Amino acid sequence: MATALILAGGKSERMGEDKALMAGGVTRLQQLAKNAGFERIVTLCGAENRKAMFQGEVWPDPPLCTSLMDVLTWVFSEVDGDVQLIPCDAFMLQAEGLEALLESGGGVPLDPTGHRQPLLSSCPQTWSPKPNSKSVLDMFSSLPTLDLGPLGEQMQNFNRPDSNFG
Repeated sequence: MATALILAGGKSERMGEDKALMAGGVTRLQQLAKNAGFERIVTLCGAENRKAMFQGEVWPDPPLCTSLMDVLTWVFSEVDGDVQLIPCDAFMLQAEGLEALLESGGGVPLDPTGHRQPLLSSCPQTWSPKPNSKSVLDMFSSLPTLDLGPLGEQMQNFNRPDSNFG
């Protein structure tokens, strides 16, 4: 079973508004994942008070998780099967890009500048995050790099209001 995990718990401080609600927001990403054939779609909402913002299966961060790496480590222990991460600021992600990730067999896609985007990782059931990682990049370092060619344009995220995402 493949599970899509939508990461929507950030504070969006650099962006200046909640990225989980921008450009169609989490609702668009949930529909994209549903159309791509994911059997399960879970939205990781961050704080408990954000849970009501989203539809479907929504998980707040456990109280002992104090960082994104803690949350990701926890969630990988809770979900069986293949996992596809989707950050809420994947504004350029479209059906063909998500389907390519699902069919990849696992890996970390490159964005248009050639940087690995671990928060868009496709994680096979046989993989687990690197223990005691020092960063999110390090956590996913054992996954191969996915060069998706022209679909790499869809493998980016946005952190500032001056970002051009369509």
